[in-house]
Amino acid sequence: MRFITCASYYSSGSSAVTDFVSEFDNIAKFGDEEFRFVHDPDGIADLEYNLVENFNRHNSGHAIKRYLKLVKYYSGNFLSKKYKGLFGKAWEKCSKEYIDQLTDFTYHGWWQYDLLDRGPVYLFRKRIMNKLLHLTVWRNDPERTLNTMKKEITYCAHPSEDKFIRLTKEYIEKLFDSVRGDKEIIMADQIVPSSNTERYLRYFNDIQVVIVDRDPRDTFLLEKYRWKDGIIPTDVETFCKWFLYTRENGKYRTIQNERIYYLQFEDLIYRYDETAEKLMKWLGLKPEWHTFKQQYFCPDKSINNTRLWEKEECDLSDVRYIEEHLRDYLYNLEEKYE
Repeated sequence: MRFITCASYYSSGSSAVTDFVSEFDNIAKFGDEEFRFVHDPDGIADLEYNLVENFNRHNSGHAIKRYLKLVKYYSGNFLSKKYKGLFGKAWEKCSKEYIDQLTDFTYHGWWQYDLLDRGPVYLFRKRIMNKLLHLTVWRNDPERTLNTMKKEITYCAHPSEDKFIRLTKEYIEKLFDSVRGDKEIIMADQIVPSSNTERYLRYFNDIQVVIVDRDPRDTFLLEKYRWKDGIIPTDVETFCKWFLYTRENGKYRTIQNERIYYLQFEDLIYRYDETAEKLMKWLGLKPEWHTFKQQYFCPDKSINNTRLWEKEECDLSDVRYIEEHLRDYLYNLEEKYE
């Protein structure tokens, strides 16, 4: 099974790649859905760390419970079906099978984080009951603790790295095999992150990752004047710090890996033909498959989201500050076309 995915840094334009690839036949695509269960907190990567790299009798079992909670969250509900709307019953079924295969054995038992997961009210009630019992019937037995979690299950799992990687590959492929139909290639948006990307390539037999970045001036202006959703900072000094923080001061650009392709969002707009040809060649997409050309990604429309400081009323001092502090990340039209 071959996967194509894109990764981004928030508002860096990766949806352009998803839309572009969606214009090709022989691609199983899933709209705007992001498949973050591999790298989200409590996701597969955290599971590997706690089960394989930093095995601990408590942390490992708790990590499995955290992953199962993530599975439940991504199942969705009547307001938003999330993965259940895409994979149907296969999402929870395959996830449970995956955990069962990783687990060596289980038993009825608990520890303090099981209490914490129940919330402060449950924890307070248990401590009050313990206190009362130690003041009365257990006053001569100070070490005794009231067991209010007799049905709690503790998971014990310590797979080798090879086993974990093998089962993870099988799990992910089984999930997508349930929905890909007769398509040869899977377009799974954001299934790996833009940071530490090489670590996540290990979970796939065949994957190509397009990491997309864009001019920070547009990222800033889109957030400050259009979206206003509060996810990234909109005071310019903090924004520049955040931008460098998420890019590790440019280190991501130095990684050389044949499965990772770095794309500047603006190139797909201002140099569409050349960039599209290069991207198609790298992804192995045949020209005859491109049956919906520019029906999902249209550079003539997307150009309206570029160079916003020239098109909309904004504080130009912010733009100048970004130009001074993030000059290595600016998209320079004159440089590209001199």
